[in-house]
Amino acid sequence: MDAPQTLSDRAALQRVVDVCGDEAEILALAVARFVAAGYMTSDVACWNAAFDGAEQLLGPAEGCRFVACVVAIIRALRVEREEDWSFMPASCCRVTGHECALVNLINRGRKRLWADLEEAAAEITGRDTAPRLVAAVRAAVDPLDAAAERLAPTSCRGGVVLH
Repeated sequence: MDAPQTLSDRAALQRVVDVCGDEAEILALAVARFVAAGYMTSDVACWNAAFDGAEQLLGPAEGCRFVACVVAIIRALRVEREEDWSFMPASCCRVTGHECALVNLINRGRKRLWADLEEAAAEITGRDTAPRLVAAVRAAVDPLDAAAERLAPTSCRGGVVLH
């Protein structure tokens, strides 16, 4: 997992708010970025930041469950994908192509488009099938939907949004 290295890699990147459908997807992307940074740097502070952010927004129990689901997705991606993966820093407003694919994968799961999810997981990993990634996304659907409901701008105090 590598961050983009050249200016041309960053030039045509989309914005988080244009790729993510709701606050839960924005949080999932931020958590995935912290987890990926933790893998890249071997620094536990990255993982702590993922937990801290999710717990602040969702509470200790739901926040930990949310992070665990995103970690499972990233672990599955690391196991089933052989190529490098590019990601941005957690607070960056831009999204790499790989991150767009990840958000799209999560979105297919949340829409319960199971055949599309399997196809997208295979495409992301470069394999015929990616059963571990599919299972991780399927397991994350309910926690993501619960987070989306809790983080909806109308249910947040003062309409605070993440991005």
